[in-house]
Amino acid sequence: FFFLMIRRPPRSTQSRSSAASDVYKRQSEESSNTTQAQQQIEKRVNSRLEAILNEYFLTEFQKFAVKKFIQDNIANKENPKVQRVREWLLNKINNSFPKEVPDFQRGCPEIIPGLTATPWWDCSKFGWISKIEENFNVIRQELLELKGQKGFQPYRAPSWASKIKAIDGVGGMSHDSGEWNIFYLFLHDMKFEENCQKCPKTVQIIEQFMPRHYHHAFFSAVTPNTHITKHHGPTNKKLRLHLPLMGIDGSRLRVASETKEQETGKCYIFDDSFEHEAWHDGKDTRIILIVDLWHPDLSDEEVKFLGLLQKAKMRFEKRISEQSEDKDNFYSIIETSKGLIQSNDWWTINEKELKESYEQGNNQNGETEKKLE
Repeated sequence: FFFLMIRRPPRSTQSRSSAASDVYKRQSEESSNTTQAQQQIEKRVNSRLEAILNEYFLTEFQKFAVKKFIQDNIANKENPKVQRVREWLLNKINNSFPKEVPDFQRGCPEIIPGLTATPWWDCSKFGWISKIEENFNVIRQELLELKGQKGFQPYRAPSWASKIKAIDGVGGMSHDSGEWNIFYLFLHDMKFEENCQKCPKTVQIIEQFMPRHYHHAFFSAVTPNTHITKHHGPTNKKLRLHLPLMGIDGSRLRVASETKEQETGKCYIFDDSFEHEAWHDGKDTRIILIVDLWHPDLSDEEVKFLGLLQKAKMRFEKRISEQSEDKDNFYSIIETSKGLIQSNDWWTINEKELKESYEQGNNQNGETEKKLE
């Protein structure tokens, strides 16, 4: 499938001059040797490609579709729309890592070459951001209605993915002080149906106004004196949006070498493949909406290709996790964590902020509902 990406030397044609017959014979032998070597290279490349595709646990139909996409698009060097995934796939075939990677990004396990590498992004470059900020109060109102309901769960990861083990024995943690709780909407190709039903307008805002969202979205809540330790996201093929909703005073977020104090109701976009960490030293629980987005440099064709691979792998891993006795995996831990929080006593709200929220929400609800229709 990569024969178009490997430059073949031109084959010799027979000389019309009988005097050049010995030269032609020698060229034919060299050409034959070159062709054999070329075939061996193609065989190794295709064998390696097959092994890579097997890492994503594709069905036979999916594998056929992926191979056809590779042959029709990626193997065509003249197609600039798939340049990033072409380089990424070649790196995987060669078991190599991109050389020109910023220092703060080097801990990220997957780097797609050729993508703009900027820790903090200018939100003015995203025309739809204003729609999100205009609906800030609608989102915050739905968040406040969750305080008397279940749905938040501790943020946990497999124990092998963290140096900090949870006291209750359920996976590992990414914070070394305070509490970090999550209300999932979308994650790892899963839609948390019950949670989404509790926040229908927030889900609609995400799906209506955020182009190419990554199907990772959740409310992230940290209690006072929480420190989320420095870490990297799993890939640079996405960016992360933060919309602070409440309790933001006393919070700081560092991405690479720049630390920012965020403002309530204002969107921020950063590349979480860069090393980042967060602190909350305020008096009340800080809650933000987090939504991941496909990197804007990726073409629609590349998003479709990478998305197919990602979904196939996640579905397989989810199916295996349900059958495995070992519950130290992402899916099992997420499921187990659902029952760890019995009350929302950890959630403290500034009374002034709460009053302002209800007043602004009541004033805006009618107008916003018309916009969402």
